[in-house]
Parts: sequence; structure tokens; C-alpha cells
Amino acid sequence: MRLILRYTFVLFIVAALQSCGTLFTPKGPVELKQVWASDNTLRTPESVLYDPERNMLYVSNINQSKDRKDGDGFISKLNPQGEIEELHWVTGLNNPKGMALHNNVLYVSDVDEVVTIAVQTGAILGRYKAEKSEALNDVTVDDEGNVYISDMEEKAIYQMRNGRITRWLDTKREKPNGLYIDGNRLVVAFMSSGEVRTLDTETKEFGDLTDKINNADGITKAGSDGYFVSNWDGEIYYVNMEGKKWKILDTKAKNVNAADITYSEETKLLYVPTFRDNRVVAYSVTY
Repeated sequence: MRLILRYTFVLFIVAALQSCGTLFTPKGPVELKQVWASDNTLRTPESVLYDPERNMLYVSNINQSKDRKDGDGFISKLNPQGEIEELHWVTGLNNPKGMALHNNVLYVSDVDEVVTIAVQTGAILGRYKAEKSEALNDVTVDDEGNVYISDMEEKAIYQMRNGRITRWLDTKREKPNGLYIDGNRLVVAFMSSGEVRTLDTETKEFGDLTDKINNADGITKAGSDGYFVSNWDGEIYYVNMEGKKWKILDTKAKNVNAADITYSEETKLLYVPTFRDNRVVAYSVTY
């Protein structure tokens, strides 16, 4: 009887502490801790990308307005401490979003074209039109230099190869947003359904990874055992290779978005562009 009373008392205390916020349930196998945040001079930052060779971060700024082709979009450079080295490093873009880096060339989606930039100088090398595209979004590139670009409005994935862009895959009713190339498979986040699926780049066959991540946006690898997936509303999930997911960040209550994220194995930091909040925030990752 005494043991039963003691156990009941413990359960009562635990419930009381949880109700007042003293105890927290574990967030899962991964936890984030903020290391730094840039100042808010960025302008609608949509995507961030780490360059390990130059130890530098690139940030695409939509500089949002009603006109998608207003020419006021730009790319910024940040140092590893989150300080803005060059706010307007590359200018003359429209609504730059996703970015990918290969052989010292930065590939940037910009409404209906892909812009290539020399990272050594910041010079624009070329602009490549994606025919019948409406809203190019995320960009990823494989080891052979094949570039994949999502288009939510056209419900399609484009491929850029040898300087030519073709409509590579129709996703039918689904709106593809985030892309991440992982070996011979493409990981795709569908903003419309909240599903994250894998796509064999040779057979073009889909496989299921996880679902119910509303407004799924960016994807990046999390070590060797999973992925980080953001949703635009301000959440980040860790998804393991079996498809189980844990929410590890939630900034919705602060009205802070989480757009196209990236993780660096070199710095062990996850970088999050906050879109309307006009910052990039870096988080350390604890497994």
C-alpha cells in the first residue's frame, strides 16, 4: 500500500511539473542550440549555402516585392561567425532562391532561369532559361555536375546538363520544393502534401520516406544517418533513414520562418535563413 501511494505521489508531481513547463520531453536523437545569428540587414533571405573551400556562407536575398522580375535580388557573403562580409556580393538578380555549388560555380535559381556565378570573383558567368518554367525553387547538383531544379508552379523537376535545361520529370499534382541529391537518389520535399520522398535518378521511381511536414521546404543531410527538413512556417525536423521524424526546432510563435536550410559537416552547424526575419541563424547539432 505504501509503494502504491508513493508511486501515485510521484506521478502527481511529474504531471504538475510538466503542466508548468519545468520538465521537458526529449526532442529525439538530435538537439539544436543557437550559436549565432546574423544582423537583420539581409533582405528576405531564402537560401543559405556553406562553401567549405573558402569557409564562407552564401545567402540568396529575394528582397521581396510584388514584381518577381524587379532586378533587386542579390547574393550576400557571410563569414563563419555570421558577420556580413559583402551584403551585395552579386547583384542584378530577380528573385534568387535555391543554390548549389560545384567546381567553383554557384548555381542559383531565379524565377525562370538558372544563373551561374564564379565564386572566386562573384562574376555572373551565364543565365540559362528553363522553358515553360514559372517558379524555379530549390537547386541541387550531383558529383557529375548534373543540376536539378524544382518548380512548384509547374509541378516539375528540371535538369541542367552541359549548359542546357530540360524538363526532366513531371510530378503531376504534387508541388516539389526542397531537393537534395544523395548518391544516386534525389530526396524531394513536396510543399503541397507535406511528403518527403526519395527518387531514383536512373529509373525515376519514387519511394516514400516520411510525411506530414506541412509546407515542407529545405532538405539537407544530417550526418550519415538522416536528414534535416524545414517547413516554411518555422519548424525543422530530423528524419532518420527509416522515415521516423522528430521536431527539433519550432519558431512559429515568434513568426520566424525556416526556409532553405543547409548543414555543414566541417563546422557541425545547421544554418537557417529566416525569410521575413531577415537573418541567418546557426545552430550547433548534438546527436
